[in-house]
Order: sequence, then C-alpha cells, then structure tokens
Amino acid sequence: MHVLIDRIVQKTELDEEQAKTAVGVILNFVSKNAGQEDMNALLEAFPAAQSFLNAEETKENSGLLGGLANRMSSSVGMLAALNELTGAGLSMSQIHTVARETVKLAKERIGDERVDQIIAKVPGLKQIA
Repeated sequence: MHVLIDRIVQKTELDEEQAKTAVGVILNFVSKNAGQEDMNALLEAFPAAQSFLNAEETKENSGLLGGLANRMSSSVGMLAALNELTGAGLSMSQIHTVARETVKLAKERIGDERVDQIIAKVPGLKQIA
C-alpha cells in the first residue's frame, strides 16, 4: 500500500479503498485548478497517485453535482468534491484528515513553499487542509 494511504487508514479508520477514493477526489479537484506543472510535481511526489486520479476520472461525471462542476465555478467544484467525499462515507473530520495528510506528505516530498503555492491556486483547499 502507498505510504499516504497507510497514514490515512491509520488516522481515520477508513478502509484502503475509501482512502484511495478520497485521495483521488482531492487530487482530481486540484488537477482542475492547478496548472500542469503543479500536477506533475504532485505526481512525482506521489508516484501511485496517477492510479487514484484515473479511478476518480471515470467516476467524475456520475451524479448531477459532478457534472455541473465541470461547467461552473471552482466553488461549485469544491462543493462537488465534498459531496463526493461524503457520498463515499467520509465524515467532515475524515475529509480534513485526508486533506491534511495529503498536504503534509506533499510538503515532505516537494517542500512547503511549492505546496503552499499549489494550495493558493485551489479555491477552498486551504479551508479543509
């Protein structure tokens, strides 16, 4: 299992699949708001993340909110991501923990400054991380 997924499972009581789904939703949301260079840096930090992203891409248009998010503002995108996470069975506390652990590991791997720049580009991410 990926080190990030291990951390999340230990701290949240989520199972491995829920943790992968949660990370995928968050990274998918980041990918829609950050530039390609930023995503490349994150994918280098999380080599297994591409598979989490791919899994979420196939689910992205399922559900009304997910489909609308593609056509509307980033705020709606954040609401759609939160909706998807709660729909996967995560509590708000677990969502915060997943976001914090993802950011923490990214900072360990690519540095605080770089991660803070990415977070600044993603509306709403700072509030949950």
